[in-house]
Amino acid sequence: MPAISGGAAGRIAPLNGELTLSFLTRIAARYHLGIRDVLAAVTDVGGLQNLTGMLYPDSEIHLNAQARARVSVLCRVPQHVLEQALPAWRREEPCGKYGGGPVGRLMRGEEVVAAWGPACPACTAARTGREVPARRYLAPEDRVCARHRYWLLYLPGTSGLPVPLGRCLEVIEAQRRHARLLHRSPAAVDAFEVARAVTGAWWEQPWPSEEQRWPARLEVTRPKDADPGWWKVAARDLITYPETVALAGLLAGHPLQERTITESDGHLPYRLGELPGLLAELAEQLARPWLPRHLATVTHGPLFTWAHSCVRTRAVPTPTAQRTLWKVRSAHRPRPLSDLLPRPVAAGGTPPTPAPPAKRLRGHSLQAEQAFQAGLAQAHAYHQQHGHLAVPKEDVPNGYPLGQWIANLRTSHIRMPAHQAAALGALYPWWNAPWSTLWQRTWHQARDHTEAHGPLKPARGFPTTSYSLGEWLYLQCTRYPALHPEQQRLLAQIGIDATAAAAAQPRRRSYAERFQVGLAHARAFADLHGNLAAVAQVTVHDGYPLGQWLGNQRAHRRTGRRPMAANRARALADIDPWWNPPWPLKWQRHYYHARDAAAGRLLQAENGFTDLDDSDAADWLWHPCAMYAGLHPEQRQLLITIGITTEAARTALEHPRTALRAPARNSARETEGKTSQAEMGADPAASAGRRRTRRAAEPKRPREPRSRLGHRPDLRPGFETALAHARAYAAEHGHLAAPRDTRHDGYPLGTWLFSQRNRAKQRARAGQPPSPHLTELAAIDPWWNPPWDTVWQRNYYRARNHVEAGEPFDPVARIPAPSTVLGSWITRACLQYDQLHPEQQDLLNALGVTARTAGQWPPSPRPRPHAEALLHARAWAGQHGHLCPPINTVHDGFPLGEWLNRQRELAKKRSSPSPTQQALAVIDPWWNPPWPILWQRTYHHAHTHPRHPATRNWIHNQQRGWLLLHPHQQHLLTTAELVNV
Repeated sequence: MPAISGGAAGRIAPLNGELTLSFLTRIAARYHLGIRDVLAAVTDVGGLQNLTGMLYPDSEIHLNAQARARVSVLCRVPQHVLEQALPAWRREEPCGKYGGGPVGRLMRGEEVVAAWGPACPACTAARTGREVPARRYLAPEDRVCARHRYWLLYLPGTSGLPVPLGRCLEVIEAQRRHARLLHRSPAAVDAFEVARAVTGAWWEQPWPSEEQRWPARLEVTRPKDADPGWWKVAARDLITYPETVALAGLLAGHPLQERTITESDGHLPYRLGELPGLLAELAEQLARPWLPRHLATVTHGPLFTWAHSCVRTRAVPTPTAQRTLWKVRSAHRPRPLSDLLPRPVAAGGTPPTPAPPAKRLRGHSLQAEQAFQAGLAQAHAYHQQHGHLAVPKEDVPNGYPLGQWIANLRTSHIRMPAHQAAALGALYPWWNAPWSTLWQRTWHQARDHTEAHGPLKPARGFPTTSYSLGEWLYLQCTRYPALHPEQQRLLAQIGIDATAAAAAQPRRRSYAERFQVGLAHARAFADLHGNLAAVAQVTVHDGYPLGQWLGNQRAHRRTGRRPMAANRARALADIDPWWNPPWPLKWQRHYYHARDAAAGRLLQAENGFTDLDDSDAADWLWHPCAMYAGLHPEQRQLLITIGITTEAARTALEHPRTALRAPARNSARETEGKTSQAEMGADPAASAGRRRTRRAAEPKRPREPRSRLGHRPDLRPGFETALAHARAYAAEHGHLAAPRDTRHDGYPLGTWLFSQRNRAKQRARAGQPPSPHLTELAAIDPWWNPPWDTVWQRNYYRARNHVEAGEPFDPVARIPAPSTVLGSWITRACLQYDQLHPEQQDLLNALGVTARTAGQWPPSPRPRPHAEALLHARAWAGQHGHLCPPINTVHDGFPLGEWLNRQRELAKKRSSPSPTQQALAVIDPWWNPPWPILWQRTYHHAHTHPRHPATRNWIHNQQRGWLLLHPHQQHLLTTAELVNV
């Protein structure tokens, strides 16, 4: 170091923007040394070179503070001057391999070192007084030296190549336009990067025969003895520079962005041909009339991504939207020249190392490429089977999540490498369509229908299609003007153009057709099971809701609101005459079960039907015998067909139900079922099975008759305990009409009384006499089990206590008032007096409510349903302008929010609006919108408070997701002037 510093080189000044290693190379030339000697002197630590990295002609060096001090001494320039001139002077503080002291680190590559190029030779000679090559960091607009007409070309592995531009003046003119663009447009830098990616993508594709400018530039700028193929790779940025500058000026201008948004008509583009104005402007500015024809079918790439982002962000002037608009995806950036040109030769003439494996594509890893190939194979198999790739997101064909895989690719399709997008596009053009996959699947269904059944007939309501497909096609016709242009093109392929859509009629599903479908399923079910009584409400036959359909038919038959046509009732009766009996279906099911069990044999009523193998059928047959006199005449006729006449029913009742059943198996089988103790010990499993067989074969042992009280002796103490609590409760309250959840001194008295009432009613329905022990409950309260509702009985006792307490009571004068609980019950009792049980009337007479008293309560005309609620709804809408209150809203004591929420739930279940829902629609057409009610509520808040910060944020979110909104939502936002389209 002292020997170098003592030389006569003098002061060596750096060039503005020069690479640090280029500056050190010029210092070495002034000292008549090699660059390696200077590096050794700058990074010397005790005789060792504290330097990392390999030295190449295109390398850059980073120095630490001690090394920078040595360089300052060598060139005799203060460090602050060097820091201003050299961009990488203090960019990094490298760590040495020998501890402390001066350290240097060599680096190379376009991804590590910023863009650079050779300094203009003439400018360098004028600045330094020597013809020594130098390298400078260059921005895109600095690649041209307009004074000396040079293009400062970067070449990896070299120190750069100045290319004369004397015969290519259009590049110099483009540099002037580039400088003006940077001066007037803040987005010029980002727009140039996007334009560079676009022209780079065009460069890599085969050039059309109409392209003449680029080949001419290649020829006039190619150095002597340079290989044309090598020069075409190296001169990419030079040849495309004029078009890149022109394209950047277009993209950075607001007129082109606004035209692109207007042409999209609110739809995300599927191909660039949907934006003819954009393509026409490009053709004009780039002087290439043939360009729109070549770009019309483009569905991927940097230009498509820019147009897609422009429409998606709708040119919203927010930082986030602008970053999205000008972001160049990794897969769209031009490949670095170091990946395309041969590897350089190391300094000193050493032979190059063996070539490493081919680099991966930029923006894509090897693992991701392998995963894509696996998914592509699955997609190919799916396409061969179904003819499309509109896979539902949840589908997992062959165990592979193909639906999720394609959904992920659709989400990131603008970031995909070109070869992947091309592979999927070649397999299925609409794999990434900007509409739902459900739409695409239904379109394929319509296309298949057209191929199988001929052209569609929109003007006749699509009569040849199914109901769901016809409704979908009609919906597309009604929305035809708002559909994506590509969707309109697809519909035109199946015969639905603008004229056909305007003439389309709705697809009305014929009720007769639906009835015939249900009748076919009912006939198939009856053929399989023998009757229709086995059809329950939840029965599904071959995927068809037969139970629900048949339940609707039974309801129509029983009610007069929507009577069933005679021919339809006859068609069902032909399948099963008792498909809709006037008695419970449960009785009919048991009858069919017993009929099948008794088929081919004579029932023996004198034995209690114990000769039947089916014990359930035998048990049931005894019940209709017990109620024979009260059965419907046709029920008795059905029983006669299986041999149960009046005499047989009387005979069956005389047989005790506890009699021994006849053995179901003969004695020989019983003998075979017996085993010895030795056999049982030798094979416990076999012996257990034989015991079960023997028990099934042996007759059941007779049950001991119960006591006269109806209880087993061991249950009597429990009954006495419950009875004691019942007496205590009656003594306290005067009755036993206790609610079910009543507990008396910890005992569940209400549940016990509820069970006793149920058992008493079961015995009464079965035609059995009441249990003797229930007389003890009747002794406590004669009305402990009334034939009417216990709630009515409790209210009666409440009224009786009110009268006995001497409180004011005058039903004629409306005392208590009808607005009170007790007054409301008295009002209902008077209005319904003629419909009450005679014993209920007697109880009311004891309170002074007679037929004459009740007659003074004229039944008022029944108010229209929900009349009060509609009054509250009108009042709320008049005050707030809408009917979207929160669910907990209470208006003048009425729970309006809950009522409206209930009406919305009911509206979802109805095929047509009820009168109440029609009245609500008159008050507010959007009281029940097809989108979430929270959105509608927020819209009304934004309409009334447009300057609220939350409103501005919400409006911004609606603008971002504009294409996902319902057309009516878009209409509401635009008519309210919340969004300007």
